Amino acid sequence: MFLKNPKLLFKSSSFRLITWYTVIFIISSLIINIYTYSVISSFIYEQSRDEIYEDLDEMGVLYEEEGLETLKEDVFEDDYESIFHRLIGNEGQTIILRIPEDWDEFNVNKLDVANSLNNKEWISVEGDEQDYEFKSKVLFDGTVLQLGQSMDKRENLLAKIRKVFIFAIIPIVLFAYIGGVFIADRALSPIRQLINTLNSIVSSARIKERAPVAPAADKFSKELITLFNSMLDKIESLINGMKNILDNVAHDLRTPMTRLRGTAEMALQSENNEHELREAISDCIEESERILLTLNTLMDVSEAETGALKLNPERNNIAELIDGVVDLYGYVAEEKKVSLNKIYPAEFFLTIDSNWMRQVLANLLDNAIKYTPPGGKIDIEVVHKGTKAVIKIKDTGIGIPKEELENIWERLYRGDESRTQRGLGLGLSLVKAIVGAHRGYVEVTSEPGSGSIFSIYLPA
Repeated sequence: MFLKNPKLLFKSSSFRLITWYTVIFIISSLIINIYTYSVISSFIYEQSRDEIYEDLDEMGVLYEEEGLETLKEDVFEDDYESIFHRLIGNEGQTIILRIPEDWDEFNVNKLDVANSLNNKEWISVEGDEQDYEFKSKVLFDGTVLQLGQSMDKRENLLAKIRKVFIFAIIPIVLFAYIGGVFIADRALSPIRQLINTLNSIVSSARIKERAPVAPAADKFSKELITLFNSMLDKIESLINGMKNILDNVAHDLRTPMTRLRGTAEMALQSENNEHELREAISDCIEESERILLTLNTLMDVSEAETGALKLNPERNNIAELIDGVVDLYGYVAEEKKVSLNKIYPAEFFLTIDSNWMRQVLANLLDNAIKYTPPGGKIDIEVVHKGTKAVIKIKDTGIGIPKEELENIWERLYRGDESRTQRGLGLGLSLVKAIVGAHRGYVEVTSEPGSGSIFSIYLPA
């Protein structure tokens, strides 16, 4: 691929990672080499100059204690054959002069005697083939002792060191590139595994495929692959949920659609009896309303869960809202001989959408009455709990089995006991979605045969 389109190579993450690592490694190595060279160079300079300082001090002491002749004998010893010696009198005349044999091109006249009297500065003199440096010291009687050395040996040594550092760059670059390839391979390995898994899922539509976690993988790779696999689990769960919903919708709509079709066919087969036609049309409208109610409720749940549900939150007295719902279902409860107990103050204000919250309370109260046997009771309580307002609907009904508690919030789910009752299986899922849209949540506790408690938590 990269050979056919070289631009893809430069845009690839591997190439960029290798390049960045190589560049950073080389720059770091160069900084270390430059620092090392500067330290070595400074050490060599100081070492060579320290020898001149020591010779100046020793010869100054020798001249002061032993005299001129002893100094002259000391100057012309073989130990100093590579060092320039010069003793200058008070009137500028040269008393002692020794020039190393390999200083063929050196001209003494290039030395400025006036500048050489400065004890603190080194004097550099450039030659055709090599350069020189000199240091002077004023002795006790005013004479000036001047020593010098060639910079050629020192520069040759530093040049060899520079060559070593330059040649060392080649293995550094190779090592940096190899290290970059290794690090890029390790860093991008989990991403390649994810890409392979995605390709496998896309090509074969196997949603159950998961990226393997290598035992030697680092913490980042394991977290990335684990998070990716968790995302696939969630997607698979959502897809399965969608399939179940579609199956349930198809199943729940099949019956009213069949009745609708059957009613229409019977109307067509009748002998145009007006009463029968009106009754058939009425049945068709009833079945179509049931279908429309199912679809509208499904859309309301989806909008609430995705945050698209339009709310009109206002400050409302939740006590008055509950009173209205209780009055609405009071006749049904009285007919079934179920008592409704209101346990809340006359005023309890919350910022809610009254229409949607009325539907939440109606669904929960309707379920409580539906599944509470005659002679039972239902308590409706509103209390403060920290920063939350809690609305509790407690009944003494048949309860919910533990294995069904986690599923009751799912769309179109109906438990074994609820299948004997008329309903869509969307009430609790709508309750959860609307409460969630109000930035709250719903909890349920239940014991089969002892009743259930549905608790709505809303921001107070």
